Amino acid sequence: MDRATILRTAAALVAAGAFIGSGEYTLAHPKNPAAPLQPPAPEPVALRTPGPTSAPHVSATPTRTPRITLAPGVRATELPGITYTHVS
Repeated sequence: MDRATILRTAAALVAAGAFIGSGEYTLAHPKNPAAPLQPPAPEPVALRTPGPTSAPHVSATPTRTPRITLAPGVRATELPGITYTHVS
């Protein structure tokens, strides 16, 4: 036998072993229909609504968003600018 055949056979055996092993794992761990979808919260949770904050670490002036610099010869499109929506 040449090396390629041995390598293909080994790869097929590894793939078959992974397939059989994952099937056995799935059968050994059935889904529990009585399990809660989310753990219970210790107290009622209020929904947070975004609004102005008066925290001392928040600056009153908006920060400038970084601009993309194009290389020479690259034309900008007429699409709207990039919007950053991350809020922490």
